[in-house]
Amino acid sequence: MRFKEFFTEGLSHPTIVVDVQPEYSGINDGAENPVFKQIIQFVNRQTGPVLMFVNAEDQGLSGDTISSIQYYWEDTLNPNEFNYDDPNYTGPINWSRFTIVDKGYGFVRAWMDDGGDPALVIKMIRKLYQEKENDSRMLFGGEDDPNYEVRMREFVGPGFMPWMLSDPITVNWISVAQLKKFNGAYLVGGGRNECLREVELLMNAFNIRYKRIDRLVYGD
Repeated sequence: MRFKEFFTEGLSHPTIVVDVQPEYSGINDGAENPVFKQIIQFVNRQTGPVLMFVNAEDQGLSGDTISSIQYYWEDTLNPNEFNYDDPNYTGPINWSRFTIVDKGYGFVRAWMDDGGDPALVIKMIRKLYQEKENDSRMLFGGEDDPNYEVRMREFVGPGFMPWMLSDPITVNWISVAQLKKFNGAYLVGGGRNECLREVELLMNAFNIRYKRIDRLVYGD
């Protein structure tokens, strides 16, 4: 399939791209997932703003840096690999379109990975923003409040698990105002049930629309 088939509509759409970086691509192990190149070509073909989430040096949660991620993107589009007349070559990257956020990871993963109901995750995210808190352990008076557990149990309902008391949902890694600017965005990257899913849940919590392009998503 030729890449140009991806680009038949909405070139000016905003795009959100999650964790498209060397450490997750397989390139360091000599077995790069081909979807990473497709994602980079897709994003570079677009003309609208890009919100780019990465795990990099600010949080210390990967071996990548912002500059090494940008180099990886640039190297992927190296014109030496293309003829300029090739419709798959999208030209140099205009980084002025990009807002790059070093987000870290795991902000709702415990609640996701242990079979938590997505509706409950969304409910908790909304509660945090309603109470202007960034960490679920600060709700209901905080962990040291004698009524904390009782109130958490009441709030969560039948899905309550004891680990929820100490393994938090945190939401201080991105502003809702920034996400709302990307209402209707294309969503690409990964992992499908990891960091990408975290972004989806946060957007769902505030009814921010997006269009996930499944062929440009990696992970199980």
